[in-house]
Amino acid sequence: GYGHAAPSTDGGKVFCMVYALLGIPLTLVMFQSLGERINTFVRYLLHRIKKCLGLRRAEVSMANMVTIGFFSCISTLCIGAAAFSYYEHWSFFHAYYYCFITLTTIGFGDYVALQKDEALQNNPQYVAFSFVYILTGLTVIGAFLNLVVLRFMTMNAEDEKRDAEHRALLTRNGQAGPLRAPDPSSTVPAGATSGGGGGGFRNVYAEVLHFQSMCSCLWYKSRE
Repeated sequence: GYGHAAPSTDGGKVFCMVYALLGIPLTLVMFQSLGERINTFVRYLLHRIKKCLGLRRAEVSMANMVTIGFFSCISTLCIGAAAFSYYEHWSFFHAYYYCFITLTTIGFGDYVALQKDEALQNNPQYVAFSFVYILTGLTVIGAFLNLVVLRFMTMNAEDEKRDAEHRALLTRNGQAGPLRAPDPSSTVPAGATSGGGGGGFRNVYAEVLHFQSMCSCLWYKSRE
């Protein structure tokens, strides 16, 4: 909330607290779920584009998704900044600041749209744009943050798997002791994986359920 409108009665304040306890978690789940769908759709589009271009590796990496998400956030903020700069007669920087504070749900209240010239009553097109823009922007930001979180998750999983492989190699060679970083120039035998199977270091992204968010009940693919 920006703070320009707040409940004044005790009953209104109680209702606001109860409503927030129910509404905030549902809203977060909704935006994260929409973000997942956006990420899945973008991933599909990138895969199809790579195949149409005849690239050798048509797989979409996490780095590709994070890059697309980052530029999507920048574009969303710039579009909103241009629109609010026009309607509110703010500078582009102040309008960009307003969009950032709004879409990150900080909401200081130092800049609030739709407060001039009774815009809520006299400019329905602007009201509709603000409503759609904020909902869309929150979804885009949520999708990008989801990708960033998953990126850190996969990096941590890669480190853990590498340590497990090295630990298994030490155990096989009878060299149990303090864990040391493996020599990059050395080659790990194909059978020295933590799961006992061959193939060396497997792609950890296969263990992540296609960019599922932290709000999902399924983080990883079930191993059959």
